[in-house]
Amino acid sequence: MKYLLSTTFASILALASPVSAQQSQSGAPAGQMNMSAESLPEECRTAAQAGGQRQMMQGMDMQGMSQTMQGMMANMTEAQKGYMQAMMKMRGPMMMAMMAKDADVAFICGMIPHHQSAIDMAQVVLKTGDNAEAKRMAEKVIKDQGQEIAELKEWLSKNAKKEGNQ
Repeated sequence: MKYLLSTTFASILALASPVSAQQSQSGAPAGQMNMSAESLPEECRTAAQAGGQRQMMQGMDMQGMSQTMQGMMANMTEAQKGYMQAMMKMRGPMMMAMMAKDADVAFICGMIPHHQSAIDMAQVVLKTGDNAEAKRMAEKVIKDQGQEIAELKEWLSKNAKKEGNQ
């Protein structure tokens, strides 16, 4: 059973694309599990664009990936689906952030969706969990990670232009 879950999880992650801002060929949004590039600060989008992110995104079929993911998630619990959606939502923006040529900017930009995913997962346990201690920890994660996201964005506004990423 453990192997099956690991294999399923690995398959799901393998299907995830570093593309989140694209639309399918039909023009429909890429899917609810994908965080939009617009959710990243402007400094991150600009740095990723300069680093070649657009070329990496060409030719991807996000609608097909979204449909495959929905099929794989059909038998999951509400909590499992929520956690999986949080991880899938994070993957594209994190991969996009890594395209920034400046290592400092790439790190800061990657941490924003990473922290947002922690918040999203904490919200899942608040909604679906039963343990009061776990819920208290989730509330702390939401507070702390939200504060860290604000700090990361502040760093970007002060430093990304100095680093030559715009």
